[in-house]
Amino acid sequence: MRGLEVYLNEVKLCTAGVGYGAALNATVDVVSQDTGYDMTFRVGGLENDEFVIWSDRALRVGDQINIRVVETQSVDPPERRNPSVTMEP
Repeated sequence: MRGLEVYLNEVKLCTAGVGYGAALNATVDVVSQDTGYDMTFRVGGLENDEFVIWSDRALRVGDQINIRVVETQSVDPPERRNPSVTMEP
């Protein structure tokens, strides 16, 4: 399967991956607020109607994120799984 090998400040966070028919992403959010900035980094995706999260962390100025795309037979277990919300027509 395809996966993401993820490092934060040269420390490995996880190897994340999902099978066919699923989605995998790594996202950095920087949100400006009256009190400053809220910065987060998340590695997650959608698999079998569940949101899967491998890492969800706050970021600071100077943090360095490295992501390597890999072909792998196994991945780390996610930190958590949450049911997805389906919209009824």
